Amino acid sequence: MRATAYFRWGMTCLLLAPLAFLGWLLSLGGGAALQPATPEPVVALARAWGALTPVLAVLLVLAGGVLNALAIRRGVRGVERVASGDWDAPAMPSGPRIIYPAGWSDSHPAPAARTGLPRRTLGVALAAALLAWVAVIGWMLVAGHPLAMAQGRLTLAEVYAAWSGAGQAGFVVAVVVWAIVALLAVLAIAALGLAPRPALDRLLAPRRFVALTAIVGSALVVAALPAYATLGGTLGDDLAAVLGPVTGGGASAASWFVLHGGVLLSALAIVVTVAPWGRRARSGATGAVSPR
Repeated sequence: MRATAYFRWGMTCLLLAPLAFLGWLLSLGGGAALQPATPEPVVALARAWGALTPVLAVLLVLAGGVLNALAIRRGVRGVERVASGDWDAPAMPSGPRIIYPAGWSDSHPAPAARTGLPRRTLGVALAAALLAWVAVIGWMLVAGHPLAMAQGRLTLAEVYAAWSGAGQAGFVVAVVVWAIVALLAVLAIAALGLAPRPALDRLLAPRRFVALTAIVGSALVVAALPAYATLGGTLGDDLAAVLGPVTGGGASAASWFVLHGGVLLSALAIVVTVAPWGRRARSGATGAVSPR
C-alpha cells in the first residue's frame, strides 16, 4: 500500500472518531434519555450502542495514529530510495521528466475507463433516496415523536388538540420552513444529476455525488432540530397537564433513529471521499511509492 493510501485511511479513522463520540452522546451511555414508552428492543439497542461507541472512538483514534505512522515510514523509505538512486527516469520527448521507481508500471497498471453509473441515473436515484429520507424525518416530527410523548395514551388528533395554540403555531412554522428547505435540497440534487453540462461529469464523480447527497441528508437532520426542540419545549408541558406527571422527556424511538441516521450519513460522506478506493490503493505491491 502506498504512503498516500495509509495517510488517507488514517485521516478517515481520525475523522470518524468524533462521530462515534457523538453517537455516544446521543445514546444512553452519554446521558441521553428515552421516552418511557420506548420499545424495549430500541432501549437495548441504545444502551448497547452507548457502550460500544466510546470503545469504537478510541479504536479509531489508535488506528488513525498507526496508519499515519505507517504513512510517514513509507514516505521516509521513498526518500531513502531517491537518495540511493534506485529509480528509473524514462526519457521524455519534451517537457519535464517523470521519475518512477523500478517496476512501477508492473505494480501500477493504467486505470481502466470509468464504468460507473451515468450522472443522470445516479442523480435521479440519489434525489429519490433523499426524498425518502425527508419523508422519514417529517414523519418523525409530525407523528412519530408526538405520539411517543403521549406514551400511546392519546391518538395523534388528541395530541394536537391538547397542544396550546401558540406552541403549535411555532411548531408548524418551523416544520414548514424545514420542509421548504428540504424540498429545495431534493430539487437541487435532481438538477445536478439532470443538468446537461459535461463539466459536472468531472466535478461530480459518483463517489463525490454520493458524498454530497449524504452531507445534505445529514444537514437536513440538523435543520430539523428547531422544530424537534419545539416539541419538547411546548408539547411536553401541555401533555403533562393532560396526562399527569408520567409524561417523560427524551428521544423517542423514531427520533433516536433519525438522529443516528444523520450521524451515519456524515460517516458515509467521509468514508467515500477521504478513504482511497481506486485500484492503486488496493494494490498490495511493496516497494512502490507514489510520485505525487
